[in-house]
Amino acid sequence: MRIPKRYGSYRVDKCPFCGKQATTSNKQGVPTCIKHKDNELLDLKCACGDWLDLMDGKYGPYFKCMKCGNVSFSRALEINADLIAKLVSDKDETKNKTNNKLGDKGNKKHSPMKHRENKKETVITSDMVDVYFS
Repeated sequence: MRIPKRYGSYRVDKCPFCGKQATTSNKQGVPTCIKHKDNELLDLKCACGDWLDLMDGKYGPYFKCMKCGNVSFSRALEINADLIAKLVSDKDETKNKTNNKLGDKGNKKHSPMKHRENKKETVITSDMVDVYFS
């Protein structure tokens, strides 16, 4: 039985830090989720021990090794999985420290009803369309 292809289902980028679906890119051009948008991949090594250079191509990011040649993005992340996990945990610890310093100020919850009270409804008639949308 043949399963037909669905538009957009053949390539789904994942965040290298948490594994969720990537919706944005960081400064380096690596697809990440919104939570890890400020994180960067630093100093990754190849299986041969040489440093990897981050490149961006037609089919997304990949790495280049001087000895091995081009290395796929997923393969390089597998090789350096422990380094990436450490990077994420260090970033989370610094966020927790800053939240503890803020105390209750950082943990305020806003009720959605307050935002609705501030909004004002505007009714536009067909005569006023040219004024607002031109």
